[in-house]
Amino acid sequence: MGLEIQSIEELLGGIAVPAGQKLYGVIPGDTVRVTAIIAYRGPELGDHFYAAIGNRIIGFDEIWVSGLVPIHFDSSSDWETYTLTADIPITQVGIFPWTPGWFDLYVKINGHPEAGMPELSNVIEVLLEPDFQNFAIVSYDKV
Repeated sequence: MGLEIQSIEELLGGIAVPAGQKLYGVIPGDTVRVTAIIAYRGPELGDHFYAAIGNRIIGFDEIWVSGLVPIHFDSSSDWETYTLTADIPITQVGIFPWTPGWFDLYVKINGHPEAGMPELSNVIEVLLEPDFQNFAIVSYDKV
């Protein structure tokens, strides 16, 4: 049984960032929920959905991952659309001087590279270090 998407709000399950836009201010302790859609036709298939946040260097350096989320595709000769969701917990990690604050995101169907591996570059800002702003002396008095 495929799922029909009625609106972007329904797809995203409330307040979220549409694909390709920036998600700001994620910090360790937060969870990033990744939602994807895929059309499927063919025999019944059980597999796993997977999402990762990291950096595209030569390959994709996965820093935070969802783990494998079980999924099921029903047998169908027609294209059916499925909505897939995975949560990625953001943990504190050791950082290197070259570690950016903006990270890439990709998803896949485990064991099925033919499904593709959609990827978005520099879309999630993870604040790994303290960040300050507007530090100023505002007064001084004799007391």
